[in-house]
Amino acid sequence: MPHTLILQELKRLILLKNGLKTVSPSDCKLISLAIQKELKKNVSETTIKRLLGFANIKHKFSQFTINTLMEYVGYIDESQIESASAFLKLDFGEDIEQIRDKADRITNYTLLSIKNRCSVPYEMTVPRRFAKHDFEYFRSSKFSYTAFISQPGYGKSILVSHLVQEMFLETGAPYQKDIVMLINADHIFNKELAELTLEERIKLKLGLLPKTNLISFFNEQWQKNGIKFFLIVDGISDLIINKTTKPKIFDRIIDFIACIEQSESVKLIINMRSTTWSRFYEKIRHAYFLKSKLFTGNYFNIKDTSNVPPLTELEVQQIFNLMSPVDYCKISDSLKTQLKFPFHIQWYYQLKEEYPDFESYTNIIFFEIIARFINEKVYNATYSTEKVLFCKKMVYLTNYGRKTHKVLKTELIKELPVFKNAYMQLIADGILMEEKQEENGFPVEYVRFIQPHIFEYFLFIELYDLFDQKLDDKFFLSINNEYVGNQSRFQLLQWAARLLVKLNKFEELNALLEIELSNYEKNYLIYFIAENLSYRYKIDPKVIDHVKEQNLHRTFMKHLVHFDFVDSCYREAITCLIEVADSEQTALFYHATLGIFDCLSLNKDQIAERLTQMKALKNEASTWIISPYDAISLIYSHFWGQDEPNEVLDNIENFKKQLHFSNTKALPCTREALAYLYMFLVNTFYGNAEESIKIIAGIAHQYPALNSVRTPYTAYLLSLLTLAHARLNTEKADQLQLVLSHLIEDEVRVNSTLYAQSLLLSVKAEQSKNKGNYSESLLYAEEFSKIQERNDLAMHQLNMYRLILSIYKELNIFD
Repeated sequence: MPHTLILQELKRLILLKNGLKTVSPSDCKLISLAIQKELKKNVSETTIKRLLGFANIKHKFSQFTINTLMEYVGYIDESQIESASAFLKLDFGEDIEQIRDKADRITNYTLLSIKNRCSVPYEMTVPRRFAKHDFEYFRSSKFSYTAFISQPGYGKSILVSHLVQEMFLETGAPYQKDIVMLINADHIFNKELAELTLEERIKLKLGLLPKTNLISFFNEQWQKNGIKFFLIVDGISDLIINKTTKPKIFDRIIDFIACIEQSESVKLIINMRSTTWSRFYEKIRHAYFLKSKLFTGNYFNIKDTSNVPPLTELEVQQIFNLMSPVDYCKISDSLKTQLKFPFHIQWYYQLKEEYPDFESYTNIIFFEIIARFINEKVYNATYSTEKVLFCKKMVYLTNYGRKTHKVLKTELIKELPVFKNAYMQLIADGILMEEKQEENGFPVEYVRFIQPHIFEYFLFIELYDLFDQKLDDKFFLSINNEYVGNQSRFQLLQWAARLLVKLNKFEELNALLEIELSNYEKNYLIYFIAENLSYRYKIDPKVIDHVKEQNLHRTFMKHLVHFDFVDSCYREAITCLIEVADSEQTALFYHATLGIFDCLSLNKDQIAERLTQMKALKNEASTWIISPYDAISLIYSHFWGQDEPNEVLDNIENFKKQLHFSNTKALPCTREALAYLYMFLVNTFYGNAEESIKIIAGIAHQYPALNSVRTPYTAYLLSLLTLAHARLNTEKADQLQLVLSHLIEDEVRVNSTLYAQSLLLSVKAEQSKNKGNYSESLLYAEEFSKIQERNDLAMHQLNMYRLILSIYKELNIFD
């Protein structure tokens, strides 16, 4: 019959398997049914109640019951059952190898437990470099104890598991000679051992005789054989659940530290959450000797009460490469930052498992991780209603995040009696934290959200409710105006965009894109919305019907006519929107826009691939004044094939000859605006600056209203006109440059694009050369070339190199 401690271990593993931190009598029936469903074996509800302490044990458990329970938690054959019994078998002695063997068994058993409950496959975790450095210093120092301290979910258990294997157990480990016992707290602080000191409990586990003095024994081993003993205790914070057990456990630990005294042969390492450590430290902070024996670690952060730093860039990259085949450099910076906090990694892993082919380069995964974390820790947890109300109360007390993200604990005193259990769980689950600050010589306690992203989520929820759950123009204008200069502003807009996509309320997205945004912000939001659409489309393909019904792509195209060719978000947004295009007209607009990128890149394979993708849209393209498909084909043939008959050049010539003025007050539609760009594109390869001026004149004749409006598109056309005059060195060039400079610098009236701003550099380079300011021209040319190179716009680079060569030619420099 296994020892009582095996039953204790079975109890712990059963609770772990069923995801129960605390257990009630009603859970016993559910556990019994789970065993029956999984193993087709019957262990009665009453038996489970006896095991968990809800019923009296009148007789011993049968061997069938023990074997069934062991099979349920992972032991599947007799040899494992025997090894489990041997694991806790009590035989006493002082043979050092027997003691090492017992410590190794306990350590390996605990390692197995840590690996089994790891939220991602254990092989996808990595050792922490800082922990190795801290441990090596601690081992050689005179400090007696240390702790790995952090908020929940920072991977402390995984950290010590790698540390133990790397330092003690692996082949070639530097401290194989030492004895290490990694043990879970509930194995050493349980009811069966309640009357024993921590030293006596350790001796019991190691099989040392009761009369043996643990410290003296290992002092002797250290002096004779150079062997040190390390006790590493994991899971203490999970064990301390009430005011009764907490002081008892703390007292046992403090007594043991005092017993170690000046010994360098016995050392203690504990894993603790920040809140648990704060309470423990309160008990020792006035004891000089206890404080003098503490090694706080090299990365202790007083503000966060943590000495476990976020993952380094290299560690994040190692983990990411184990999880995903995607190039690490391509993921968004915000996701990289997010993955530095280990508790986010499990949610990223879940997303990758559910949608292995889905990749995102904006913040969509970042927001999905936060949403899943909150769903599990708040909405799907116990006291969910109270937790939500308390978090919203926190937001309210911060004046909706306008002044600060933290709240004086005294302001929450009235709420704590009502929300006590919810508050304690929010602290335990790493959502809220308490911190002390000294103000005017007095300690003041604050409560704040550990992660600002969690705060921003509840801030959004509170504002959403404040506006009667209407995400309209009033909501977005309020966010844009009230949170100017506040880092939460753009996060709130993204939470709103995500929710609108989730609710299929696409018409409201126009109100979001109509508020005052920089071109980068608008491009990024469109990209973010596009990726959310793609993500929802994989979940529910019917989302396209809602997109079409609400004319969402018309909204996108209206906000994409600024053609910002040097903003990567612009390009990626359009690429993503192709996946959720709802018609051939929509798909053609997006492909045609990207076709300009491809042609300016002079990338043969890229252009050929674009033509392949657009072939099915050839008939639709023929309805445009300039067929994008034919234009790209013409450019491809010009460089890598034979020139074939093509109507594009004739159509452009006919357009330039139309000199009659139109009376319309309208502006060109999105399709016409893009078609005009194709005229300029073809002219770049087949025409010259004079022809560019004629094309612009033709556009102005058809749409005279363009002369009186100030939009990013008109700024773009003016840039092309000014550049053409600068290359021809006409009298108008100076006047146009002055107008263009004022227009681009006027951020209030014209939200000019980065592309238009880069074209102004090209104009300045041409104009400086015309005026003989060659050194200034070269500086502008170099700056312009770097921007185009960074964005793979090789054709623009080539034109600028021609300018540079002409300057050197005029200077008679040929080296």
